[in-house]
Amino acid sequence: MIYRSVAISTLIVVAMFFASCASSPTLGSISVTPGTASIGTVGGTAQFTATGTYVRSGHPSTTQNITSSVTWASSSTDVATVNSSGIATAVANGTTTITATMTSPTGGVVGSASLTVAVGGQGGARELTAITMIPASQTLNAIGASAQFIVIGTYSAAPTTENLAGQVTWASSAADVATINSSGLATAVACASSSCTTTITASATSLSGSTIIGAATLTVSPGSATQQRTLSAITIIPGAGTQTLETLGETAQFIAIGTYTASPITVDMTDTVTWASTDVDIATIDSSGLGTAVACGGSSCVTTITASAQAQDGSLIVGASNLTVNPGNGGTNLPSLSVYLVGAGTGTVTSSPPGINCAGSGAGCTAYFPQGSSVTLTATPGGFGGWSANCTPDTASPCTVTMNTNQTVGAIFN
Repeated sequence: MIYRSVAISTLIVVAMFFASCASSPTLGSISVTPGTASIGTVGGTAQFTATGTYVRSGHPSTTQNITSSVTWASSSTDVATVNSSGIATAVANGTTTITATMTSPTGGVVGSASLTVAVGGQGGARELTAITMIPASQTLNAIGASAQFIVIGTYSAAPTTENLAGQVTWASSAADVATINSSGLATAVACASSSCTTTITASATSLSGSTIIGAATLTVSPGSATQQRTLSAITIIPGAGTQTLETLGETAQFIAIGTYTASPITVDMTDTVTWASTDVDIATIDSSGLGTAVACGGSSCVTTITASAQAQDGSLIVGASNLTVNPGNGGTNLPSLSVYLVGAGTGTVTSSPPGINCAGSGAGCTAYFPQGSSVTLTATPGGFGGWSANCTPDTASPCTVTMNTNQTVGAIFN
């Protein structure tokens, strides 16, 4: 009987052991880091890291980097999108919630973070402050003739100038004289005298809720002789001295406006002119008028940006503006590297070149490094459990991050 009792007891213990071994850890929660993030440029990116906390009866909880295993989503894709690696890309000003979801035996587990897109950064959102109509006045010499208006918005932060085509509400103060459509094209309707006038307005709502209005004058004078239409000038917006890049690799958009001798007097020629930079070692410019800072050996370097097109008489019409590259003022305009420490353990992350020195648990730190440079991150001590996916390799220390844009890295310590 004693042997039988011992045998039964042994079977019970073995059964309990195998039952314990058979139970798998269950995903209890997901932590998304950073919990809040912001992007200051359209097209800019932010890296989010998903850390899963696993629980198992009778055992301490453990954490694991599950960034590449979760399903990422943005609550407002017109503000920012997020890909399968947790990299969010800014689309327009606003705030969105970034979620990481994974299905577990007990149901769906979700972690979330807040992302704000504030174009212009450095202390606030990019605010529309004024609307300029180009040209300020036009004349139509025949009923049914049309005239194109261009509307340029001025903003509180870079890029300070933007063509607002399709983003404003157009109106004519005297629709019986001339109408205007949603593309800014005005059409002469009638005029019972030698000359009639209407005011053309373009309005838009700023982020703060105020209405910004631009205005121009349109004259309908059907008795006047019609001029031959030819290109007479090209104006580049923004003008000389108003476009400065403070980080190598940063871009600036230029707009080319053509002025003609007859209606439509003004035309946006940004995509039809020939763009050039007088010093491509300082900055280049592409066929869409997008300038890019290349290098500067001093505190400030200037190149002349030109836009040219051939007039109807064969002459070459050229507009010019200056682009300044001023990397000496880089400071916080350099790409930022933010490191966050997550998990149940504690550790330290340092960088080479120096700048990052984070210690503790749940702490974070930020430093700024030159555009395109490589930063090596080292994690200690031995409880280190991996990096977020944009740190290569993401399973061992040290790892390397390339600073092509703002970067966020999560370091897990179990």
